[in-house]
Amino acid sequence: MPFPRQYVDALLVNWGDRLFHDPLRHVRAPHLPGVALPRDARRLRERLALTLRRAPEVMVKITNKASGAQGMGAVRRHLQYISRDGHVELEDQDARVLIGDAALQDLFDEWRWGGWGMPEESRRRETFNLMLSMPAGTDRAAVREASRAFAREIFGDGRLYVFAQHDDQPHPHVHLCVRVRGPDGRCLNPRKRDLRTWREVFARQLREHGVDANATPRLARGETQRLPTQAVVRMQSRGVAPRFYRSVLDERAQMALWDAHIEKLAVWRGVAQALAHSGIPEDRTMAMAIVDFVQHMPARQLEPGATRLDSATTCSHRAPPHEHRYIARFKGKQRSVDDRPPEPDPLFDRD
Repeated sequence: MPFPRQYVDALLVNWGDRLFHDPLRHVRAPHLPGVALPRDARRLRERLALTLRRAPEVMVKITNKASGAQGMGAVRRHLQYISRDGHVELEDQDARVLIGDAALQDLFDEWRWGGWGMPEESRRRETFNLMLSMPAGTDRAAVREASRAFAREIFGDGRLYVFAQHDDQPHPHVHLCVRVRGPDGRCLNPRKRDLRTWREVFARQLREHGVDANATPRLARGETQRLPTQAVVRMQSRGVAPRFYRSVLDERAQMALWDAHIEKLAVWRGVAQALAHSGIPEDRTMAMAIVDFVQHMPARQLEPGATRLDSATTCSHRAPPHEHRYIARFKGKQRSVDDRPPEPDPLFDRD
């Protein structure tokens, strides 16, 4: 017998928050009114559909470090780099296009002396240098329009910024330089949750400009590939072997990486269970798509001694203390299952 629609929506929102967002510890989940629940469930279904069809993932990255060079000298060098010494046009917060040495020098003077000013050398970060990127083959014009809309939405409070698009690489990307201090004197201080929100906003702006884009955590997708840092890439290009970088994980690192994915795999199972008990045919179809998606995750290759996801393997290998409670909850049990072996899961225990 299928579950009521409202019950399925509540389960989806509950599991979806754990799947796509970092958990908030010691915080009670807010009560969703009757209007908010269907809206959030609809948005979650849309995000699940994007993830299941493996829509391209956006990248939003802060490229300058707080420990690096600061002050107007460092900012000047960065602006010269992204503008290719004035040969690539910059666009500022007022949609003014700046190109050429004279326009670049005017921008330097404005940032150096205007507003709160900027010292030539500083001990604190004066700008955030962002890079917004998409995979090769993405429409470059759409990336530029989405980047403009992203900057206006996130930093459109009067804060100074400029951005430039580079077309010399296969993957379209935009460099965005934002002043840390706003017109009211308050400084940007983005945290991990803010970066996640920025990715989601950039992905939404791309979709509004006709580009299929998604912004999900690597754990939610079961990704395990290690990408080298820019420092490692440059060392390898010079023929220098990095001392502390290993492209292949050892056994201990593989087990730690598998442990990091256990909770997300349990959450995927909870989402699939909720959709499988829905009375909507599209939900049940999505549940089967989740089964296939999870079975082909790269993280499944790290599973010790098993080739498919099953309750016994997921719960037995160094599972966190709350893992068994997750398993019991989405199976509809209100008591711990530590004292007996877990029952087969009809959705995931498939030959």
